[in-house]
Amino acid sequence: MSRGDLLGIGAVLSRSAREIRTRESVAQIAAIGGAAIALVVGPFVFRRTGTPLSGQVSLATVTSILVAVLGGAAFATAYVRVARRTVRWRRRPMVWRVRDAAALTIAAAAMAAMAALAAYTVFQRMFQGLLLGRIAATLMTSMTVAAGCYLLTVIAQGMDSSGVAGLLGWFLAAGAVASTLSADDPGWWQSNFSALGVSTETSASAFNFTVITAGVVLTTLADFLALDLERWPGVTRRIVRVIRVLLIVIGLALIGLGTIPVDQSRLFHDINAVTVIVGFGGLILAAPILLRGLPRPFLVSTGLLGALIVGIVGLWKPFHVYNFTAVELLSILVIFAWLALFTRTVSGVPSAQIEIEPEAETVRTPAELEVVPPKPDPLPVPAAIEVKQGRQPGAVWLAAGIGLAAGAALVTLVRRKD
Repeated sequence: MSRGDLLGIGAVLSRSAREIRTRESVAQIAAIGGAAIALVVGPFVFRRTGTPLSGQVSLATVTSILVAVLGGAAFATAYVRVARRTVRWRRRPMVWRVRDAAALTIAAAAMAAMAALAAYTVFQRMFQGLLLGRIAATLMTSMTVAAGCYLLTVIAQGMDSSGVAGLLGWFLAAGAVASTLSADDPGWWQSNFSALGVSTETSASAFNFTVITAGVVLTTLADFLALDLERWPGVTRRIVRVIRVLLIVIGLALIGLGTIPVDQSRLFHDINAVTVIVGFGGLILAAPILLRGLPRPFLVSTGLLGALIVGIVGLWKPFHVYNFTAVELLSILVIFAWLALFTRTVSGVPSAQIEIEPEAETVRTPAELEVVPPKPDPLPVPAAIEVKQGRQPGAVWLAAGIGLAAGAALVTLVRRKD
């Protein structure tokens, strides 16, 4: 290996280290900014006589709103800053860029808000009768908001197919927990998960909002996966198109589930529910046939998970080992386990054609500097960099606006009762 190659590798590693430090700095700045705003808002919101952990005006409500708005702005800003350098972002029209950013931002902000709401609700049940003073409540809120802004920024900066699937899974988990904690019927599980959509206004709003947003995020995930699958040898564009359309249909069925609850139209609800289950089950069972170019361990895991779904359904209907709620819960766990494996597998493209635009190629000039005398570079690299930097503030401000709007919108939707 020549000295020029070593210099080139060193330059690439140095650039990667600088990028990591920059992303970490952005996440810490977002956390500090969110904490500072919470410190200012807290004394004006919390009561001097004491504030409960959950309830109408409590740490749960205030923290969830601040995490949704501030965390959503931080997520959208970080996502756009990174995504605008990718091939996928440049290929898509502006309308679809905004839709992707808004869908992912709403899911991330809602996940953080519902997680904070659920956590403080559980803490209130653990410490019944506890009231916090204004200073203590403000500090608790500030720390929670800082953690939320930091984590959402880190998640946004690493958003790929696997990241979208992980965000979708955590979002559904947070939404389900928040819905069950606010349900007025403790025996809702004796029928099915759809009973949460017709419970109290708060529980139904949280559940239906979660299902609708999950459907939109799933359509976004379909686009991420399609771009990754196109790079795999042995996977034709026709197969990619079939998988993409199937995921979009499943996402639209989820949107239908959340839009029209079971108490409004049992037939429409059942059609959408069957579409989701059959769609995912068919995709898992057909993956070994359609995706022959993927690694054998993944295909074997897919076959085992598909057989597990069949076993779950078989134990329910003929043998009545458990009720339908258990079937839904176990099926969802298997589906998202497969989806996580699927996204992690297809995102590890063997040809390693990374989406980030090849700025690293310009770093390999140190090897050339030893041979070629220094002179003005005829390539318009500086001009291209200046144009991108000039556009970046506009994109960042747009992303921050999307995050603030998304956070405000989800707070309005989920907390209509207040």
